[in-house]
Amino acid sequence: MTAVGPRARDAHIWARHPDDFYCEPQWLDKRIFEEIKFVGEIVDPCCGLGRIVEAAVCAGLPSIGFDKVKRSFWCQQERDFLADVWTGELVDNIVCNPPYALAQAIISEALLRSADKVVMILPARFCWGDERSRWLESTHPRQILAVTPRPSMPPGPVIEAGIKPGGGKEDFSVFVWECGFAGKPEAGWLRRDCTK
Repeated sequence: MTAVGPRARDAHIWARHPDDFYCEPQWLDKRIFEEIKFVGEIVDPCCGLGRIVEAAVCAGLPSIGFDKVKRSFWCQQERDFLADVWTGELVDNIVCNPPYALAQAIISEALLRSADKVVMILPARFCWGDERSRWLESTHPRQILAVTPRPSMPPGPVIEAGIKPGGGKEDFSVFVWECGFAGKPEAGWLRRDCTK
């Protein structure tokens, strides 16, 4: 079975991508930059098809993207964020939809490299389970925003093949860290349709 082929007819359950390369809907990226205030440049170290970078640019923010595999125009260079030799230079903000198997390592590294905010799109289940939830609590996220409606996040090859995804089966949240914050997170929602 390929990373594009569905497991069952009309089930919208896709074979797992070997690199955990999944694409969030463009409305979610747009809403992140409408709801969360950023100062400075946006860096997406796992940019995939570049949707976060594109949304940041559309929001008027300077933005760059890289990934260990160049998959789009928005990827300025091939770089493995976790394999980079870090010289201690900080970037302003890191925003990404990381490979979920590497999410804890990527979050830990991003918190070291960011001077202002780290924002990650993650499955809501990252709040569940004793070990992972204790680790997450120790990182002191400022906000945990439940994404609604439930987004469909298929493997990248599904989007590249022009298939329109729908019927997401997993809940997602947007986790926001702010440099220097050490309190308890506030909960909220990130809705597709702005209610302001």
